[in-house]
Amino acid sequence: MTEPVVLPDFDAFGAQTLKGLDSPEEATAATQALLREDRNSGEPVINAPGENHLLLERGICREGAWYRDAEVKELTGADEEAIAAAGSSSYKVFETLLLRGVRTIGNESMSRKLASELLIGDRELLVMAIRRATFGDDLEFEELPCPHCGELVDLTVPLDAIPFTHLDSPEQTEFQVPLRRGTTAFVRLPTGEDQAAVLAIKEGNGAKQDSEILGRCVLRIRHADGTETKRPPATHLSMSDRKNVLKFLADTQPGPRYGDFSFVHEVCGKEVPLPISLAVLFRGM
Repeated sequence: MTEPVVLPDFDAFGAQTLKGLDSPEEATAATQALLREDRNSGEPVINAPGENHLLLERGICREGAWYRDAEVKELTGADEEAIAAAGSSSYKVFETLLLRGVRTIGNESMSRKLASELLIGDRELLVMAIRRATFGDDLEFEELPCPHCGELVDLTVPLDAIPFTHLDSPEQTEFQVPLRRGTTAFVRLPTGEDQAAVLAIKEGNGAKQDSEILGRCVLRIRHADGTETKRPPATHLSMSDRKNVLKFLADTQPGPRYGDFSFVHEVCGKEVPLPISLAVLFRGM
């Protein structure tokens, strides 16, 4: 968890705005104050050369070679109509954003199949890049009520201030998770295809959804005696082991942590959670 962003006392600024061209030192200091890192977080990796280009955390593998470079584009009115036609399903909206806003990954044009191969975190990083290309680097909030003191807060949040998790080794595709009784689970991280399968479960049964992702992502179990069970049924895992694997998958998945953003309102000194949703990223569409 990153340290929360500390906001200035808004009354001290009044109607004044801080412009980087007018005061680059102050602008730099203000930006740096918004960026706090721990071992699991840092600035999103959007640093490949060229406008609207970025590097994914893992990318795609083709004939033994990994391709992490991607290109996005600014959304147009035609894209906006297509996104609106996706309806109220956030997943369909997300998929449409990827298909309309991503040009290429490696040398391949974006497609549903390609989108389904990507790690969930890479998909979310792409959506952040699409948002950046379309609306700029900042999220603007007006008259946010502080839940502690009740004061209304105007807030500008740079996208780079959103907590971010990186992969220690981008090309590592299999991970070990220690379980109870000396056993070890060998797992892979969920992709867009896995996410779609989970969301296709209509019953609203969280345990069944957990079983779906576990059944897909647990490759094998190594027992204390050295024997292994391949693709163990998720329902045969203990509740404790299921919880440990699910937590590992969630914690290790790279990408922006939209739900972890918070700021400190300096007027009252309290931390204010401010989860960033897809609706917030593309507000007004």
